[in-house]
Amino acid sequence: MSRRFVPVDRRILERKIQDRYYAGHIDTHDALNLFDELIQVAGPSSVRAINCLLTVVGRDCPALGVSLFNRVARAKVPPHNITYGILVDCCCRAGRLDLGHAAMGHVIKLGFAAEAIVNFSHLLKAICAEKKTSYAMDIVLRIMPEFNCIPNIFSYSILFKGLCNEKRSQEALELIHIMAEDGGSCQPNVVSYSTVLDGLLKEGEAGKAYSLFCVMLQGGISPNVVTCTSIISGMCKVHAMDKAEEVLQQMTDRRILPDVATYTSLIHGYYSLGQCKEVDRVFKEMTRNGVQPDVVTYNIQMDYLCKSGRCAEARKIFDSMISLGQKPDVTIYNILLHGYAMERSFHDMNCIIELMDDNGIAPDHYVYNILISACAKEEMVDEVMHIFTKMRQQGLNPEVANYGAVVNLLSKIGRMDDAMSQFNQMITEGLAPDIIVFTPLISGFCSCGKWEKVDELFSEMLDRGICPDTVFFNTVMDHLCKNGRVIEAQDVFDLMVHMGVKPDVRNHVTLMHGYFADGKMDEMRKLLENMCSIGLKPDVVTYSILIDSYSKNGRIDDALVVFREMLDGVKPSIITFNIMIGVLLKGSRKEEAKDLFDGIWAKGLVPDVVTYSLMIQKLIEEGSLQESDDLFLSMEKNGCTANSHMLNAIVRSLLQKGEIPRAGTYLSKIDERRFTFEASTASLLAALASGGKGQEYKELLPEKYHYFLEQGAD
Repeated sequence: MSRRFVPVDRRILERKIQDRYYAGHIDTHDALNLFDELIQVAGPSSVRAINCLLTVVGRDCPALGVSLFNRVARAKVPPHNITYGILVDCCCRAGRLDLGHAAMGHVIKLGFAAEAIVNFSHLLKAICAEKKTSYAMDIVLRIMPEFNCIPNIFSYSILFKGLCNEKRSQEALELIHIMAEDGGSCQPNVVSYSTVLDGLLKEGEAGKAYSLFCVMLQGGISPNVVTCTSIISGMCKVHAMDKAEEVLQQMTDRRILPDVATYTSLIHGYYSLGQCKEVDRVFKEMTRNGVQPDVVTYNIQMDYLCKSGRCAEARKIFDSMISLGQKPDVTIYNILLHGYAMERSFHDMNCIIELMDDNGIAPDHYVYNILISACAKEEMVDEVMHIFTKMRQQGLNPEVANYGAVVNLLSKIGRMDDAMSQFNQMITEGLAPDIIVFTPLISGFCSCGKWEKVDELFSEMLDRGICPDTVFFNTVMDHLCKNGRVIEAQDVFDLMVHMGVKPDVRNHVTLMHGYFADGKMDEMRKLLENMCSIGLKPDVVTYSILIDSYSKNGRIDDALVVFREMLDGVKPSIITFNIMIGVLLKGSRKEEAKDLFDGIWAKGLVPDVVTYSLMIQKLIEEGSLQESDDLFLSMEKNGCTANSHMLNAIVRSLLQKGEIPRAGTYLSKIDERRFTFEASTASLLAALASGGKGQEYKELLPEKYHYFLEQGAD
């Protein structure tokens, strides 16, 4: 047989290209030069070397890779299946999915389809990237088998990722179960499970994710540290710490070493539940296993401590972090600044700013806004303006948020001319004020009664395309109601509805307060009905306002109707019960009040000092003294301790009834608990003694109170 002759020079060039490719010594520029050299002498045997060059060029410039393929076709070098695989990849990454499909058509036409698993994979990735995973599923489950190209685990992994990226993790879950139950050669692996687990967790399906994790273990698939950390993080976010600990135990049993991300997830979970002892335990375990906390771990730990008012402990962690060679980032400095701002520790805040400067971290707009907001809360106007000046010295022009904090402060303290000056300055600097700036500014003008200016700013806000929100409308309505202009507040409410802003519970409550002050009960009732008609659920505060209003206007039956209506749909507060019980007792409807008192526990509530005080004083008033004493003892037995106000009120009620010995018993309780003996109680005691019975009363009262009897006798 004759053997096809291959020129020596071409063979040397092909070998040179392949050797350099596998050694990783060809860049795009070299590949283009070598391609130009090879294509001039290329023959059928050159396809391997050409594939190497196409791979290098296509990696950095897929469109150029497609162009080179066309030159290969014109040189009449028969492309291999691998060549077409490179072409499909280049077409897809160049954003030409249509050309990728055309290339796959050539693969099928040339009879390469059965071995084209890689080609299909490139196409599937591109299809899924365009959010067309349903089409990709049709290719894997129907088209590929038709051409005897059996999908492998990589094909399915692409589908899993595509489905999860489209937030279709439930379909991914069903598909992975089908794979596992099918029992075929293509079984899900740890990557498949990890992808679906991650998708489920991102969609908030923590329970399903944990169940799938258990299925994976039962199927003999050993998880890796990434899988375990992912499921631990998901469990911690939903506060299922028991399940997170079970996964950690699985890691230990399987000799999978937890990393810093694993421990950080647990620390975050326990901190969010306030379980500091568990955090300490995790930290000790972390140290024992030689895992060092990273910046994220420190962020979580310090953020929790600062928000809990424990900045001193957070600062110790900050210092230990530096001593261990960790470099704090700007986020950690911001956490400390926020913490010190909450504690009003301005000296410590300035120290942190200096430390940032020393470490080469320039304060940004966010840092300055923390400083401005902290000073603004304390109404430190001069300091706020100094910070503004310092910002500019640092080359930072204030942003809208910075101006917003300053305008809010100046408006709050009534310096409206200065507030407008800052407002105009920000516009001059090219900044567009937002609703956060307009709201306090308009609120300030409402407070000082400059309603024309309010109208002017409101119009400007609308002209700028800023849509008022419920907070804005509530601010204006609140000022109008407090100024007795409830009809105008109703007009603002109607305007809000007309503009398409749906009123919230707070808007209704504000208007109800206004009608309450105006004594318009029926209007309040209409507002409650309006809330229900637009799908808002009145809360306990809303009902309490209406109940209190009816009660103070002597409409007890109406108050009871609203109270019972509330019980049908809203969990009441003990304050609402107290209002209703007080009104019934005042209206001499003791039995109804007692029924309400007895029903408190059934609603999952516990009577407080006010509740007991109302009932006990009524019992004293009607002469049921033993019953009142029994109720007092029952109260304290149930863990509700009498306060100074209650004991003084009981003493006064007993003195008015002439029950001096019993009053002496409760006076002793005031002494034992070192409570204040109120002036009104002392005055009543002295007045009783002026009736000539001072000496008689002395024998019935603790010695400490004889002085008041003597004063009354004189």
